Amino acid sequence: PADKASLARGQELYTINCKMCHGENGQGNGPIAAFLANYKPANLTSPLLNSMKDGAVFLIISKGVPDRMPALNENLTVRERWDVVNFIRTLQAPKE
Repeated sequence: PADKASLARGQELYTINCKMCHGENGQGNGPIAAFLANYKPANLTSPLLNSMKDGAVFLIISKGVPDRMPALNENLTVRERWDVVNFIRTLQAPKE
C-alpha cells in the first residue's frame, strides 16, 4: 500500500536510482539527461504515464526499456519497486 513508510522508502530509492535521469520532480530533466544523445528520460509527470496502470509502471521499472533505461529488477526487491511506483504517483497530477 502507498502508506507513509512506502512513500518514504520510494522517495529514497527514487533519489538513488532514478533522480539522476528523471530529475527531482520526475520531469525527465535530471543532471544526466543533457548528456543522453539518442533518447531523453521519460517525463514521469506526463499524462501518458499518469494514465498507465501501476502494474505497467512496475514492469517498466523491473524490465527497463531497451536502449533507454536499465532494468532495476536486480537492484531493487519487488517491495522496493512497488515503493518507487507509489512515490512516482505522488509526482503526477491527480487523475480526473
